[in-house]
Amino acid sequence: MSRYSVINVGKKAIKRAIFLKLFLWIGIPVILILLVMFLLAAILVGGGADNSQKASNCKPGTSQTSPNTTQETSSGNSSIEEFVKEHEKAYLESWRVGGFLPSASIVQTQIETSFDQSVQSFGQAHNMGGVKWSKASDFAQTVALYGSSSVSKDGAGTSVGDDTGGKYVYFSTFDAGIVGKAEFMKNQTLYKGAINNTDGLSTLSAIADGGWATDPSYKSKLHSLYNSLGAKFKWLDEKAISQYGASPVSETTSSSGGDSDSDSSGSPSSPDSSKKKDCNGSGKTGTNGTNGDAVDGSGKVPEDATALLYTPDTLPSSLSPYLLDPRAFGMEYGGKGANWEHPDEFYLAGQCVNLTISFGNILWGHKGVVIGNGIDQAAAWAVIFGNSTKKAPKKGAIFSCLSDSGNPAGHTGIVCHVFEDGSILTCEQNSSVSGTTAGKPFTWHYCVIRPAEQAEKRYSFAYPDDREPNLGDKTGASS
Repeated sequence: MSRYSVINVGKKAIKRAIFLKLFLWIGIPVILILLVMFLLAAILVGGGADNSQKASNCKPGTSQTSPNTTQETSSGNSSIEEFVKEHEKAYLESWRVGGFLPSASIVQTQIETSFDQSVQSFGQAHNMGGVKWSKASDFAQTVALYGSSSVSKDGAGTSVGDDTGGKYVYFSTFDAGIVGKAEFMKNQTLYKGAINNTDGLSTLSAIADGGWATDPSYKSKLHSLYNSLGAKFKWLDEKAISQYGASPVSETTSSSGGDSDSDSSGSPSSPDSSKKKDCNGSGKTGTNGTNGDAVDGSGKVPEDATALLYTPDTLPSSLSPYLLDPRAFGMEYGGKGANWEHPDEFYLAGQCVNLTISFGNILWGHKGVVIGNGIDQAAAWAVIFGNSTKKAPKKGAIFSCLSDSGNPAGHTGIVCHVFEDGSILTCEQNSSVSGTTAGKPFTWHYCVIRPAEQAEKRYSFAYPDDREPNLGDKTGASS
């Protein structure tokens, strides 16, 4: 080995020795520090996993409660499934009280509110979607279940949107909101097809056809969501039906014009009362041939006029002297609608507006269609008459008012008579017994509307200042 080779070997050995010392002085401490950091991280991760596991056993932001305690305000932050399980008893009660299928109720709430606490009407008013204030008697059983303060026309979250048709109803709890919505629907004429309906899609169709929303795609949206969401809750429907039967509501107490049939307790009277009074046949118009000549401001509302709605065949004879019967003016009841206006779409034939236009044209000598929803008809006719709408009713007047359901399209009809206390007898179409809702276009029904209801539903009237309606001797019941 040469002298230079020996020197090179020596240099390499010195370098290795220096590197080893540096490793011992610097590398080992660094490795130890990294090892400690790794161990700490592992401990932290393990603790975090343990905490997350604990968190999954309770709802975020809520305290543990006993099985009998309901945390109402937490529900909107949970999944729909959790919400339904938490309020299962209320959904069962909603079927008993209102005959409203739980799975359909769930779907409609999702469409209207997304079960989202940030939606004020849901998170604050506990309103399950679009329920507008009508009258206290619409929620009598809900109040009986949850207390006098469980339902109110005022409260947080009620003044939402444009207030068309009134404010949203305030419910003190989600349970009250679930049952209250079902009871509200039961007490309206527009949604009769949804009550005691055990088929989810059919129930939702009835709601859409009744005009719950103005969105033309509302029904298709409901159907689509039912197939993806509502069908998951058929088990709840089956449980409700098993517990309370397939027809829990014996007969709906729905109305289209007002709560004039309320008893002294403020709860709706049963329509059965009118049927019992008329069962002998003597109380049916169309057979007695009475021609009434009562003038406005005369007569008291008959004591036996206690039902919400009357068809021509169930009207008590005590109301005949005050009647304007479209049949006496040549309008066909049902059938092909002889002497009615025939709209381009057959669906409109059974709407309230078609009765008002058809009968109004005869009474006031007008021809053709009068444009506008129910809420617009009085104003549109006032333009025809060359004046403005009025607060005082009159025989033959066109009326417009808010809808019982809160539908912004409103409602309309014809005044037959004004009683001495300001109550009115009206002729209307589209309810549980007439028109589109009943599946009977070109028909009508009668209602007695008290002054308080006229004020609450914002009735307005239209009639000329200089002439009377074309009545001739055609008042009273047609034979």
